Amino acid sequence: MEDYKEIRELLTPRRDIKASDELRQKVRMAIDRKRKNRRLKGWVFGGISLSAVAAVLLLVFIPSGMSAKEILSQAIEAMRNCENIEMVVDVRTRPVENFRYIGLDDEFVTHHIDIEASDSLLSWRVDKGERVAMSDGRDIYTWIPSVKLGLHLSNTENENVLGYMANLLVPRRILEAELQNCISNSNSNAEYTVSKSGSEIILTVYAAPQGSFDDPYLLNSSISESENVRRYVIDANSKELKSATVSVISGGREVDVLKVLSINYDSHSHNLSCPDEIKFVDTENQPVGLEGLSAEEAASAVLNAFTDWDEAILDRAIIHEVSDAAYREQFSGAKLISIGRSFTSGSGHSTFVPYTLKLRNGTVQRHNIALQQTDSGGWIVVGGL
Repeated sequence: MEDYKEIRELLTPRRDIKASDELRQKVRMAIDRKRKNRRLKGWVFGGISLSAVAAVLLLVFIPSGMSAKEILSQAIEAMRNCENIEMVVDVRTRPVENFRYIGLDDEFVTHHIDIEASDSLLSWRVDKGERVAMSDGRDIYTWIPSVKLGLHLSNTENENVLGYMANLLVPRRILEAELQNCISNSNSNAEYTVSKSGSEIILTVYAAPQGSFDDPYLLNSSISESENVRRYVIDANSKELKSATVSVISGGREVDVLKVLSINYDSHSHNLSCPDEIKFVDTENQPVGLEGLSAEEAASAVLNAFTDWDEAILDRAIIHEVSDAAYREQFSGAKLISIGRSFTSGSGHSTFVPYTLKLRNGTVQRHNIALQQTDSGGWIVVGGL
């Protein structure tokens, strides 16, 4: 409660504010000007009639006379004491891909999320069918049931594993992040509108993609690395978050990529434990990496090592248990045909190297191997196979 005392004082109205006819006219004129100057503005306000909008950006008054900041503050308070939550979320992705990944052309995959908060610890489990992740409040475990192999990660943030979905683990944190942006205006690329429809308050947030996209390879591959519109539906009476959607703006249209289908705030307690049949590899014992090489040379070394399955090289760039369980059957005996020039894209720390590989069954695979450097400068493989 003390954490938000300053915010609540800041947001306490000093007087009753009502939009005059003159203000409404100015707002309409401002919206018209911005729509002419920026074509994206039309997408931000898509589905919200002009008569429902009383102002724009950081101070938007709805019929109740409340601003976006005030709505967010009350919603945060309403969800502060929620402990056990069940959530069903649909995401355009692939069942076996990492939780950060989205694909505009992919089908929706249903994610089942169970959350428990007790003794200042947040335990959770996210299951998308072919990939599962969970946390006991301290460490994170993620695994692929079909290969009975998983990773044990310590000293890492939930966001590193789940991306935007980490916000869903504590629904109020979605709103806390938006509130902080409203107050500090720290994210100049974010714009806010608020409207009211019956018993629902709709908060709409537009955000530009984060990262560098001189090469657009990772553009629209995650929510943060996309031009997106986030819509939050809040119950006007209880101020609880009812649902949320995220859309990516692509090709002049909005494509829904994430939909919170249901939230149960009175869920029963769950057994959030790791399955006994999964072998977990401790990622603190990561490979040393291939040192003294350029990204292209490291990629070439790894891909050439597939031909005779040279573990002396592979074990320096890929966790042994992972390469053995996930890659050996497919890539053993493969021959490298070509390597391209390395490039970077998005907001991460990966370097990508294009390659063409001929598998032992004659199939030709073209992709970009993803490499990262360790603290000592060695290259390790983090994706793209």
